[in-house]
Amino acid sequence: MEDFYQPHSGQAYIHSVDANIKVLHMGRRYGKSRLALWELIMTYIKAQEFEPLRDTIPAFHAWVVAPSQPQATQAWNEMKALVPTPLRRGPPREDDRQIILGHPDITVGKGLRMDGLIEVKSAHLPESLQTVGLDFMWVTEAQDISDAAFEKLLPTLRSPGRMSKAVFEGIPPTYNDHWFQRVFNVAEREQDGYFSYKATSFENPFLTTEDKAVIEMDKELLPERVWRRMYLAEFSDESGYFTNVQACIAGDLLPSPMPGASYVAGLDLGRKMDPSVLTILDAQQRKVVQHLAFDTGASWVIQRESIVKWAKDWNIERLVIDATGMGGDIFTSEFMEAGLPVEPYIFTSASREALLQELLVSLERETLHFPPIPSMLRQIRAFQFRKLPSGTFRAEAPAGENDDEVFALALGLTACAPAITVDPVKSFRSSRYVPTQAEANNNEPPGGSFGKRVLIDRARRRQEERWEKAGIV
Repeated sequence: MEDFYQPHSGQAYIHSVDANIKVLHMGRRYGKSRLALWELIMTYIKAQEFEPLRDTIPAFHAWVVAPSQPQATQAWNEMKALVPTPLRRGPPREDDRQIILGHPDITVGKGLRMDGLIEVKSAHLPESLQTVGLDFMWVTEAQDISDAAFEKLLPTLRSPGRMSKAVFEGIPPTYNDHWFQRVFNVAEREQDGYFSYKATSFENPFLTTEDKAVIEMDKELLPERVWRRMYLAEFSDESGYFTNVQACIAGDLLPSPMPGASYVAGLDLGRKMDPSVLTILDAQQRKVVQHLAFDTGASWVIQRESIVKWAKDWNIERLVIDATGMGGDIFTSEFMEAGLPVEPYIFTSASREALLQELLVSLERETLHFPPIPSMLRQIRAFQFRKLPSGTFRAEAPAGENDDEVFALALGLTACAPAITVDPVKSFRSSRYVPTQAEANNNEPPGGSFGKRVLIDRARRRQEERWEKAGIV
């Protein structure tokens, strides 16, 4: 192994641990990809000590699973570059993204008696992850792989006669209910067969001074909570793009409109791969009151008729719709012809940023509320900063996750009444304050008394601390 890979101390320790499933929270550039690849190779070498079950084809089977096709391509390129040539039997199969292991001219231990198959997979379509039995599974960038994909992947490690080893690696997810965090929590409790490990980017001794300077520079481009998640591998429910989500959960969906209320809606129309979402809000209370989501691929005729009916039943006063791209103007025209008060919203880099910022601030200041709609909460919490090849960051849903709930909510919010912000000073001045006996004896006016000023200053400091924590001031 020394000829192809020299692990640093952290990697060597992880390799030394005997556990079926290793769950790794690691900062960017720690070296987790090289580590996971060599876990795979060492598992293959270990497999030579055992006789495979009769008719088990291939004798050794491994998957490398990435969140999306582009990320799978990156993993594939790494596999081609890093899997030692002496362990291969023939060239990589580009069309299928497969590498066959078992070169006849090398012996390891008792000698390589079995062939092995490594396949690179994308988790963007969970249904494409066929149920097979695996000896080894490496899930890379696990924080960006959906729960639906994990539900397909887990059974592949439960087949008799297979070694059932796995490495799940990535930075921490943005919410506690994500499968990667749940499995990490299980491993932290030292359940049999599970092992957890956490490491920051700076614990990679192979990073140069220049490498560390680039990481430090990203502090100026990202909120601190996001930077700490990305490079210090710190988990927090507040580390996604949106924060303070839990505080904004309130109430239930209404079965029908309330008399005298004004209702508006945001509509994010799905294309071929995304569902369409209609989110209805009380315009004055800035609160979600109803929600309609269509299955991916639902007939456009059915969607249009349902949206028209709901909009009329709820007497929607403003319907803000994503009219960007091919077909956007056609959809808008059809709704206008049906008599709906449509307001098209065209997405550009600037308008998209403004839309997300308004939603961000509304969540931070708790001027927006919604019931605990599972799909909405999942997408809001999953939304995160992602680093682009250019080195800049963009707020978006992770690979394999949709963003229709986020944008339907954000579009509807633009039609709501402006948020009412409370000045803590004015708020306390209008409230009753009982003066102390000393203040009363000295005839000090309540508004200028020492006790009243203490309360006002305390309220101001608390509000400023909340805003500073949220990154608003």
